[in-house]
Amino acid sequence: MKKGYLISFIGIVMFVILITIGVIIYSNTNSNLEEKEEEKNIIKKNEIEENMLQSNTQLVTTSQEQEKVSPNCLFIFKIYYKKCEHIVVDKEIASEVMVNKTREDLESIYKDWNIVTFRNDEVLFYKEEEGICKEHYILKELEGCIAIYSLDEEERETLKEKTAIITTYLPEEDVDRLKEGIRVDGTDKLNKALEDYE
Repeated sequence: MKKGYLISFIGIVMFVILITIGVIIYSNTNSNLEEKEEEKNIIKKNEIEENMLQSNTQLVTTSQEQEKVSPNCLFIFKIYYKKCEHIVVDKEIASEVMVNKTREDLESIYKDWNIVTFRNDEVLFYKEEEGICKEHYILKELEGCIAIYSLDEEERETLKEKTAIITTYLPEEDVDRLKEGIRVDGTDKLNKALEDYE
C-alpha cells in the first residue's frame, strides 16, 4: 500500500516538474521573439528618421545641448545573423578616444552599424549579417577527452579546444553520443553541457 502511495507521489512530482519546464521554455521563447520584434521596430524608427533627414525635413529637437559619450559609457554591439537567427551581443566600455563624441561622430566612425540608442552612458549598435554566428559547436571524444569543435556555414569542423574532461568515467551512452558528435548552439549552452560532463 505504501509503495503505491510512493509511486503516485513520485508521478505527481514528475508531472509538476515537466509542467514547470514547459512553462519556462515557453516564456523564454516568447521573450526572445518580443526582443527581436522590439529591435526591428527601433531600426524601422531610425530608418524613418534618416529618410526624413535626407529629404530635408527638419526634426524638432527638445534639447539645445547635444548629448555626448561620457567616460565609462557602455557600448553594446548586437549582431543578428539571418541564417541561424541568433543575436550575438558584445559589450565594452568606450575608450578614451570615444569620450565626448556625438551621435554623428559615432555614425561616421561605425559606418556599418545602426545606432539604435544613444545616451551619454550607453550606446546600442545593431547590424544584420547574412551567415551564421560563431557560436555553433560540436562536442566529440578526442584521445580520451571531450573536445570542442566550432562549425562554419558548411558544417566544417575546426578544433577549438581539447578539454581536460576525461571520457573514461562517463556513462557508455554519453561516450557513444560523443563519438557521433553532440551539437551545441550558443556559448551559454556549451558551458552548461561541459558542466554536465564534469
